Amino acid sequence: MKSPRALAAAVAFLAALPIAALCEAAASGSGEIAIHLMLALGAALMARAVFDFRIPRWIAWTGFASAAFLAVTFLLQGVSTWTKNDSLTHFAYQVLGQRLESWAGDLFFAWCIALLLLDSRGWTRIVGAAAMALAVGMRGYAHYLTAQGTSLSEEAPALQVLALLPFVWLVLEARKTACRSA
Repeated sequence: MKSPRALAAAVAFLAALPIAALCEAAASGSGEIAIHLMLALGAALMARAVFDFRIPRWIAWTGFASAAFLAVTFLLQGVSTWTKNDSLTHFAYQVLGQRLESWAGDLFFAWCIALLLLDSRGWTRIVGAAAMALAVGMRGYAHYLTAQGTSLSEEAPALQVLALLPFVWLVLEARKTACRSA
């Protein structure tokens, strides 16, 4: 397998919504905590997994930095929701969770594009190209809406699910047999 860590990370990201829904059904208000903790887990696993692929080190470090930042941000958001601490909530959502979180997500998508172009081959490259095109298109539209004074959450919240498509591709990419060069 090319990257068991990337597989685990992608599965954590994809499982975040169903687990949050189950937690919310079990205990009202727990869904938001669960989704942030699952996203933190996925991002932390991905921060280490970026080094498993055949891409230049500086690109891997860029992917690491963005995923690690997202892991910390998601963890703080989950903890702040759980503790209901106003200062922590402000820091996690207003300071880290607005523009910085968006930039880190965009930087992670840039790492995905580099992985797609430099290490992906065959049919998974085609799947990855489609997944990344849709995800990047969604992010572009979100940035456009922000510039117009609104947000994707307000205008077309269902489009946010497109952000999960790169993780579907990463499941497939991570499961491929690693090519070892001598």
